[in-house]
Amino acid sequence: MAYVRVAGRVRVNVAVLTGHGTAGNYSMHARARVYCCGDSSKVYEVPVLTGNSLKHWHAYYAAQVYQALGGSMLNELCKRGIGLRGYNVDTNLEGERRLATRESEAIKDFCNDLHGFLIAERGRQLKRDSLARFSFAIPVLNNEVLENIEKFSVTHNRVDPLQRRRAGEESNSQETGATEMMVFKQEYSSGLYGISASFDLEYLCRPLYESEEGGSACDEEERMRRARASLLALAYLLGGAASKQARALPIAMVEELVVAVCNKPVPNAVHGSYENYVEKTASLLKSVTESLGDGASCILHCYPEGICGGYGSDKLKIKEYRDLGTLLKEAADHASELVGGYGGKEA
Repeated sequence: MAYVRVAGRVRVNVAVLTGHGTAGNYSMHARARVYCCGDSSKVYEVPVLTGNSLKHWHAYYAAQVYQALGGSMLNELCKRGIGLRGYNVDTNLEGERRLATRESEAIKDFCNDLHGFLIAERGRQLKRDSLARFSFAIPVLNNEVLENIEKFSVTHNRVDPLQRRRAGEESNSQETGATEMMVFKQEYSSGLYGISASFDLEYLCRPLYESEEGGSACDEEERMRRARASLLALAYLLGGAASKQARALPIAMVEELVVAVCNKPVPNAVHGSYENYVEKTASLLKSVTESLGDGASCILHCYPEGICGGYGSDKLKIKEYRDLGTLLKEAADHASELVGGYGGKEA
């Protein structure tokens, strides 16, 4: 068995978190209301990165990593980051796209397997719950952070440099020689954001709503590859999840990250927006693993060094890292081993 729980904090500067819509020439991003903090609690309206957006970008990056690891069981939609799911693994962009008729058929495709799908048309319904789940990314729930979260707009110009020549050719009016220009404003945000995510990798290549009489949809090596890609994609996601990336590639740095890899089902990590999320997550995992019997164990992978000190136990082992890349590699390797048949052993 392999169950992964993630929480952390990312500092983001000058990014369009999740595009929300436009009003005239003003492009906005998504906002939400959050409640904070203690005796003087109040409601703040803050810019957010939605769980749906994080899920989209994770699917996009996971497909890239999966292919880099040698994976080939994914359709053309999955390869290109197009969020149309439920199609067979041999679907391409041209020609007829055929929806799967069984869950076990659909999950041969990597994106269908990890991120789920819903087919509801022509009087039939077929679904798979997502194995990867994401909370909203919201600012750290601290009055000082919330009071100083930055939301601002920047003016951009779109200019057509060929308009001058075309105008001269088409008309002798006073507008001849004018350059076409459109002015628009885009909202951006800067701040310290908390995140959380959950991965139930135990069910990779296994149907949720059908019997497993026909066996797994893929072999052990493929399951291990999918598990590894799912976690390695976090390295890309944490620095590359935002809208309007062509003109606002995220300026982001991970400040803290904890990744729990467990061989039994465990609760979600406490969201990284809470000030004591590391302590609360470790305490929760420690209590639960002790309650699940002799076979239960977790490793809590922590970045940077020092944030998880003193929280370990016989069943909750702590590993701390100086760099994020090593954490994600070792967490991915650990999850892959559990998926590959080591679920009954201690972590």
